[in-house]
Amino acid sequence: MFVKAMTILGGLGVLAVVLACVQNAAAQTAAKPPAMVPMPTDVRMATGQLTLGESIVATDAKLLPLANVLAGEIEKVTGHALKAAVGQARAGAIVLKLDAALKGEQYRLDTAGEAAVVAGGNYFAVASGTVTLLQALAGGEKLTVPCMTVDDSPAYAYRGALIDLGRKYHSIGGIKQVVELCRQYKIRYLQVHLSDDQLFMFPSKAFGKAGKSNREFARFEPASAPKIVPYTLEELKDLERFSQERGVHVVPEIDLPGHSGRLIADEPAAFRAPNNGSTINIARDRVVANAITLLNEVMDVFQGTPYVHLGADEVGLGGIDQAPEYAETCKKYGVSSVHDLYCKFIVNMHDAVAKRGKSCVVWEEAWNAGGKFPLPKDVVVMVWCQGRSPEEITKAGYAVINATWTPLYIVRDNRKTLSFLGQWSVPQFGREGSETYTTLADVTNHRGAQLCSWEDSESIEIQSMRDRLALVGEKTWNPKAGSFEGFKERLAHTDAVLEKLVHPVHVKVDGAFTRDENTYEQPLKITLTSERKDLAIRYALDNSMPNPNWKAYTGPFMLTETAHLRAGLFDKEGKQQGYLVGQWFKRVVVVKPNLATGKPVSVGPGPDRTDGWGAATAVDGRADNVDAHWASSEPAPQWLRIDLQKVFPIDRVNVMTFVDGNRYYQLTAEVSVDGKDWKKVGDLSGNTAPATQAGYDMKFAKTDARYVKINMLKNSANPYVHVVEVVVQEAK
Repeated sequence: MFVKAMTILGGLGVLAVVLACVQNAAAQTAAKPPAMVPMPTDVRMATGQLTLGESIVATDAKLLPLANVLAGEIEKVTGHALKAAVGQARAGAIVLKLDAALKGEQYRLDTAGEAAVVAGGNYFAVASGTVTLLQALAGGEKLTVPCMTVDDSPAYAYRGALIDLGRKYHSIGGIKQVVELCRQYKIRYLQVHLSDDQLFMFPSKAFGKAGKSNREFARFEPASAPKIVPYTLEELKDLERFSQERGVHVVPEIDLPGHSGRLIADEPAAFRAPNNGSTINIARDRVVANAITLLNEVMDVFQGTPYVHLGADEVGLGGIDQAPEYAETCKKYGVSSVHDLYCKFIVNMHDAVAKRGKSCVVWEEAWNAGGKFPLPKDVVVMVWCQGRSPEEITKAGYAVINATWTPLYIVRDNRKTLSFLGQWSVPQFGREGSETYTTLADVTNHRGAQLCSWEDSESIEIQSMRDRLALVGEKTWNPKAGSFEGFKERLAHTDAVLEKLVHPVHVKVDGAFTRDENTYEQPLKITLTSERKDLAIRYALDNSMPNPNWKAYTGPFMLTETAHLRAGLFDKEGKQQGYLVGQWFKRVVVVKPNLATGKPVSVGPGPDRTDGWGAATAVDGRADNVDAHWASSEPAPQWLRIDLQKVFPIDRVNVMTFVDGNRYYQLTAEVSVDGKDWKKVGDLSGNTAPATQAGYDMKFAKTDARYVKINMLKNSANPYVHVVEVVVQEAK
């Protein structure tokens, strides 16, 4: 090797001494590649390191936005401030260039000469190369990169992630954090589910009332905002610019014609069908035209993406045949069923998207290879539940994307572990509640895979997705990257890089997690730190967005209950600076076997449920499992009665309800020896104290009882009542 000193004058200042690399065959086998995820397909190591100067040069002005993005990332990760400009390749610089000889997403990173050169056939290919470079950099007094040549391209074209904006509010900053996560693991597409029955988040000008009655889905955790309005056009255009600069396509989804409850509720004249609150009136041509208008508004904002997702899943068609125009519409188009109109609607939407030069993606329910209105062959089908066979879809000539529930769904803590994902391969299509796969033998029409985060708030997206999306990124980019253990070693480095990019406040946890990365039994100590000493850390444990009630961080604190942490940096005027950090801590409440555990239960006056929220869950011994609770089938008041099966002396009843930090329940407890004559032993009918994981504990004088009845009188959050567990204590 040799050292070459040179001085370059100009707008970028004086370039430091540059250490150039010389390749030799022996060194290529001796040097170990840096930790990178996804691992590139071809890495050839040389001796030594290249010491970089102070400049990032875009040889084409089209690459200047990417050069600026990379400069910002390098400063966050290493502390070195580089200047980005358009110019010619020079020694010691990071050089970004377009090379027509490189096709598709193929890129080349060469640091074995006098500069670190990233080349690709287009902007997005070069963007992938800059991620590889960023992961390979070493900070310190000087900024260096190992001498190597990387030739790389992905195995699958579609590498995606999804976040659910139609049920859980996400700030634009929270979405940008996910964009940064996608960029770091070469996830090219981020699908944003912009509408559902709960929220309509797109700011339509044509249908200006849409989203005015937004109400967040809050089954599993506290709501993140008291009033949720759609994003502004300026916010979404800023998001589009931000993502495009980072080489990530935002794929918009306005879910149609079903999952449209909020759109219908707010714009009934434009979309409502008779007796159907979730599916728009596809029997009316004007409604179809309105949907096309809405779709064009969306495409006006998200111009960079080659794909638009049409939704089309879980469509309830009841009531459409009651529309006044139904018979006439069927006659007009020569069809005989509501399903035919559904298929026609998808074709109409496809044609509108095709006119804009884009391709459509649909959920698998939209696949219809026959009939008068077959699904156009250029539509990509996203398989999620295998209600339609991926083999049949591909044999019919359609492209598919694997987004199956197992293992690619994250729904709170209903998700697969990283080690489980490590055993999965992209052609394996699973389903909910099963670990048996359908393996696609012919992958000719297999585009890739997508990790889907449903019903999750912004506060836990990075926590839940960061490792899993990294692994999906590796398996879709380079399925032959190596062992799972090797991946985890490399991930430790790339995750540290990600942390510096997306979390200005770092969360340190002292204590032990059990079962998964959220759940704990013994108290945890939480320490918040930041490199920005000029800004104050503020935080909340109730999943709220920044507000005057957020606490100033003064030192480590203890967690003893389930908490939804959000924290951020704020200046002296109280203005938020940078992103928020979020994390969910789920406290296990251990319930010892008691007189109620596993005993027969009945409810009234409404009938018991037959799904996962039946009355038996209230005595299953799992007070820590928020998903396992009795949810009444009808509004309060409702009662739950437990048969202890024989008479016991008791002196305590504890009712553990759903907890979100704000809601409270009002209730009473009664006991009986014979099930006819009842005695009230606990009265919380006037309670306004928010529910906690400790439950509503009612102690009383020793009383004989065989039957215990819990009268649930009110839930402050909604009309229904929810009991996670009932504890009945025998008197000693």
